[in-house]
This record gives sequence, C-alpha cells and structure tokens, in this order.
Amino acid sequence: MDGAARDIFVISDLHIGDGGVRDNFETGKKTPQLRAFLDHVGSEGGELFVLGDLFELWQMNLSLLLVKRRALLDQLAALRLVYVPGNHDVDLAHFTGTDFLHHPFFACMRAPFVRELGGKRFRFCHGHETDPFNAGDDPGFGRMLAIFAGIFEDENGSPLLASGESVEDVLEQFGDSMLTIWKRSLATVNRRGAKGDVRPSSALTPAQSPDRLGEHVVGVRAELDLGAHDVTVLGHTHKAGRIGDWYFNSGSWAGPLNSFLRVSPDGHVRYLEWKDGRAIERAMPVVLPDAEPGRAPPAPANPVAAAISAARTLFPKPTRPERSRWILIAQGALAIAVGAGVLTISVGQGSSAGWRLLVSAFAAYALLDGSLSLLGASREPPVRRLLSLVRGVASLLLGLVVLRRGYVVEVFVILVGVWAFLSGALRVAASVVLKGMVEARWLLVVGTGSMLAGLVLLSLPASAALLKFALAGYLCYYGAGELLAGIFGQRLPRVASVRPSA
Repeated sequence: MDGAARDIFVISDLHIGDGGVRDNFETGKKTPQLRAFLDHVGSEGGELFVLGDLFELWQMNLSLLLVKRRALLDQLAALRLVYVPGNHDVDLAHFTGTDFLHHPFFACMRAPFVRELGGKRFRFCHGHETDPFNAGDDPGFGRMLAIFAGIFEDENGSPLLASGESVEDVLEQFGDSMLTIWKRSLATVNRRGAKGDVRPSSALTPAQSPDRLGEHVVGVRAELDLGAHDVTVLGHTHKAGRIGDWYFNSGSWAGPLNSFLRVSPDGHVRYLEWKDGRAIERAMPVVLPDAEPGRAPPAPANPVAAAISAARTLFPKPTRPERSRWILIAQGALAIAVGAGVLTISVGQGSSAGWRLLVSAFAAYALLDGSLSLLGASREPPVRRLLSLVRGVASLLLGLVVLRRGYVVEVFVILVGVWAFLSGALRVAASVVLKGMVEARWLLVVGTGSMLAGLVLLSLPASAALLKFALAGYLCYYGAGELLAGIFGQRLPRVASVRPSA
C-alpha cells in the first residue's frame, strides 16, 4: 500500500513505566489493550504516530524501563511508525538521528514535523514545545512534583490512594495551595509583589494543572500564526478534542479512556476510543467550549482549605492496624530524649547524687517504655500481642528492679546489659512477624544492634563515667532505629490496582 494512501493513527501520553508501583499504565492494566490496538493498526494497514510521553521517564529508570518493555518495543517497531518524544520522555530526544540506541524502534524517532494532507499542512508534535515552562530539557517544577509523587507512590504501594485519587493529583493540590499562600503573603508584605503571578500552577503541565489549558492553546495558536503550517495535531494536555479546524488533540491512555485520532489521506480527522478490543468512533469533543483561550483562571478562593484537604488525603487518620507504627515512634522519641538527657548528668568521682539521678532516669524510661508496649499490645493479633506483652512486662520489671537494686554500679550494668540483649532479640523476632506492618529491615537493624550493645555493656568494667556514655549512645541509637521503623512503616494496606472509571 502506498504511503500517501495510508490512514494515520495518532496516540500520545501513555506514560508507560517499568511495571513497578509507580507505573500508572500497568496499574490500569493497559498493556494488553495497547498490544491489541497495535495489532488493529497493523491489520488496517495504517501508519502510527506516537506524539510524545510514550514513556514515563520523570519517575522511572530509563534502562530498566526499556528492558522491561522489550516485547512492546518489538511490536511497535514492526509497524510503520513515527515517534516524537514529549516532555516526559525528553531524555530520549537527543538520541534522535544517532546510533546510540540500536533497537529498530528508535530509528523511527524524530523531532516535530509537517506533512501535507488534503492540501493542508499538518504539524505533528507533542505540544510541550510551545509551553514555556516545559519546553526545555531541564527538570521544571512539574518534573520535580512527579519525583516527589514517586516517593509517596513507593510508600503507598500504588499510584492510587485509598480514596481512589492519584498521588500526583493530590500532591499537586497541596503544593499549589501552599505556594499560593506563600506568594499571597509576600504580596501582602510587599505591595510591589501584588502584580506578580500568584499561581504556582503556571509552572506545571496542562495535564497536571488543567487550569493551564487556555495558556497552552494560546501558545499553539501563536506558533500556527507564524504561517509554517495550517493544522496542529498534538497531545500533552490529556484532553482530547478539537478547536475549529486547526487544533486536534489525541488525548491520553493514562486515564480511564484510550483515545486516539484517525487522519485520512484527505486530511479528515476522526476521534475514536479503544474499548473491549475494538475501535469505537465518537463525536469529536470540543476543547475549551466555555472558556476564552489564554484567560488565566482565578486563584483558589481558599488555598488553606485546599491544602488541609490534600494533607488529609495524603496522610489519612491512622487506622487500627497502624497502632504498632505510632507506638514505635513514641518509644523511639522517648529513648532519644532519655539518651540525650543522660549526657547532661555528672557522674564523676564523688557524685553519688548524679549517679542516683542517672539510675532513676533509666528506671523511669524502662517503666514508660513498658507501658507503651502494653498499650500497643491491646488490639494486636495474637503473635504480635505476645511479643509486645513480653517486652512490656520485661521493661516494667526492669524498671522496678532498677529502682530497688540498681544503684550499685555492678548490678546496674548487668541489668541494663541483659535487658538490651533480650529487647534486641524481641525486635529481631518482630522483624519477622511484623513484616507487612512496618519495614522489617529497620527492626532487624535495631534488634541486632541492641543485642550487640547488650554484650558490650556486660563486658564493660564497672565504671560509672564509662557507663554513662555507653548508655547514652545505646539509647540514642536504639531510639533512632525505633523512629525509622515507625516512620517508614506502611501507612495503609495496599490499595487495589484498578484505576477509577471516568
């Protein structure tokens, strides 16, 4: 079939990842749908234009992604294909026309281009090229936001929160609100700043901040008015549709719809969706039907309320299974506080009052630590409850024995050393049974270190001054480990990896 007689299938903004927890494409189980769509394009004898953001390189490792997606690259390369990188896969743009990437797929990569169809000049591009905040190669605020979102997605175990919202959308709401509050505050203090842009979202992509859609359209129109082409076909905004007969957007596969355009050799553009293994033609949506392109949207009426709402979504109220996490944080903070306090106590020769204060402080710590363990055990499953009860009872008994017999240096060393060893052994056991509740590696490190510290304490000579520093160091180390175990624990059970419908 002659190249000029082929229909052109246009897709963009798939944001394919490496199959990990950050991969929105894999979360939506889109790979089988895309591969079926590619088979359809081949069976129709069509030409495929992929207009950018095929890959999500703002959050993924490039080499791992390409290795994981080798089968998909093979299928794409078998088609008559043109691939134009977008802002999310701009890291590949400078490979265009080089021999660095030897897979045949990358031989089809090129910069934005113009093709004449039906007597009109069609420019095919991603769309970020006319967006001043996303046109360059360097990471902008939008890319940095995606990186921070990746941290939350790793912690959450999914790109979606339990509420069904995407991590990036909620984080964008929070960051935009906080920056708006900051800029408004500066404008209030410095009246000259009142004329500045108080909308931080202007630094995001139109897909991240739909309010920027009008500004994006103005940039596209200005490029078209230069006269080098008549029609622009693009993606970037994730909003499919047209404006008059000069702007056509292919939409996105990153959301609930799998939209694409089909352009005939005579220049007629149709809008379709890929659903249930077949192409369904729809009426072409109209972009910005009720908005004047380029008019800046008003700033949020109440950015404080928006920030609070986003924070509650990102950090939901602890649920019942998270009790262990908060107990660990409290025990860690307590150990660090007591360890730091021990350093301020003078236990030099002849300072019996200082020695009694140090012993009393440690006894109080043991009693409080044991009480927290018993509190955390009240609503835990059987095995976890048993470990918490054993630790709690042991700490309480230690505190009571120290208050009664621990003011003799030799006795105190033995009591603390044995307690540190047993406490560490319980933490090592907890690293196994609490796996899935908190990060097991932190508990394992804490427990192992505590057991070693217990052995060191037991081997030390009976010196009050030496014991002071050893005890302070041990408590600070132990407390820091408890804090890490609590802070890096999972906040919520993993959510089902299904994207919400439209």
